[in-house]
Amino acid sequence: PLNTERSERIETVRKAQIELVNEKEKLQDLESALSKLDQVTKETEETCQNEELGSEYLEAVRTLVKSMKNCPGLTGAVFEIPAFRKPVFLVVRLPGGSDP
Repeated sequence: PLNTERSERIETVRKAQIELVNEKEKLQDLESALSKLDQVTKETEETCQNEELGSEYLEAVRTLVKSMKNCPGLTGAVFEIPAFRKPVFLVVRLPGGSDP
């Protein structure tokens, strides 16, 4: 009985050690993939930072211009677009409208 219990515990420890090795390998793979992803993300952020900001603002303007068509009496708008050095003003006039 004592030897059987001891053998079972030894086998349990052996299986746990094998599982631990397998999990460590998975962890190393994940850490490597995460490191590569971080590097690519940083490079992409540096490359696309300005384009991304511009796209966000342009999409917001596009959405606003589209939604203005649903507002009776609204014929245009002036948007202040933030920039790195100075603001830029964009005037949008809907067809058939007068000054905003």
